[in-house]
Amino acid sequence: MQLFFLQTVFLVLLATLHLTALHFALYWHYVWLDTVAHFLGGLWAVLFVAWIAVSLGKKPHILGLIAMLSLIALGWEVFELWAGVPREANFALDTSIDLLMDMLGGVVGLVVVGFLDE
Repeated sequence: MQLFFLQTVFLVLLATLHLTALHFALYWHYVWLDTVAHFLGGLWAVLFVAWIAVSLGKKPHILGLIAMLSLIALGWEVFELWAGVPREANFALDTSIDLLMDMLGGVVGLVVVGFLDE
């Protein structure tokens, strides 16, 4: 139940941040906001995948969580490319930072999952 609650809280926080940033063009005014969104996205992804595992009666495994986080993070970058999200001239650097922040958020998620006793 703790994982469900936590991942829901972070999903609502992330969705609110993202939709607000899109509506008010905040990503273009505050470049660092994308970094925060990716961090929260990585954190949410690990909590979500761990919750799914626990819901299926399995103990979340660190390598499985990292693998799924990687797939979700890469999938999001491909989606942004497919959807035509405007890219900066430094696309490779921006994508690298996005993936790094996804992974750092995921590491925090791993720590949180490690402290919960579902």
